[in-house]
Formats: sequence, C-alpha cells, structure tokens
Amino acid sequence: MLNNVEILIGMAALGFTALVVFSLYKLRQKKRVRRVEGWVKDYLVFRYGELPNPLSINCSNDALWPVLVAFEAPLTRIRHSLQLTFGGVYSTLKLLSEKEENR
Repeated sequence: MLNNVEILIGMAALGFTALVVFSLYKLRQKKRVRRVEGWVKDYLVFRYGELPNPLSINCSNDALWPVLVAFEAPLTRIRHSLQLTFGGVYSTLKLLSEKEENR
C-alpha cells in the first residue's frame, strides 16, 4: 500500500512540474510576440513617420515563421502587405517581401 501512495505522489509531482514548465513556455512565447509587435510598430513609425491605421500584425509563436503585416500607408492610402523575419533574440529585422495594392 505504501508503494502505491509513493507512486501517486510521484505522478502528481511529475504532472505539476510538467504544467509549470508548459506555462512558462507559453508565457515566453507571448512575450516574444509582444516584443516583435513592438519592433514592427517602431519600424513602421520610422518608415512612415506615424503608425498606420488600420494595422494588422500576424505574428506566430514559432520564430521560424515570418511576421505578416498589412496596413494602409498614411498619406497615399495604398494597401501594403509585408513579410518580415527576425534573426534572433535582438531586433534584427529583415524585410522578406512587400506588395502594394491600390484600392
């Protein structure tokens, strides 16, 4: 009987540890997404002088996938679609592609 209790306690501790590790992993991914969105907004403000409105930033939790950005340029109202990538921990922004579309 004592072995069963020890096994149950061990399984509960293992489950709790897995839950904590998974929660920390998800929190780290959310912080990355917020950081990348901030870098994209800074880039657009630098490029256009103001933040475009409406702005859509689609950033995956996966660092290998590009960030998709869609917006209308503030002065010309031309629709832009950008694909950006980030090389590492720091804000190494690289433009992969850009499309413009008149409305």
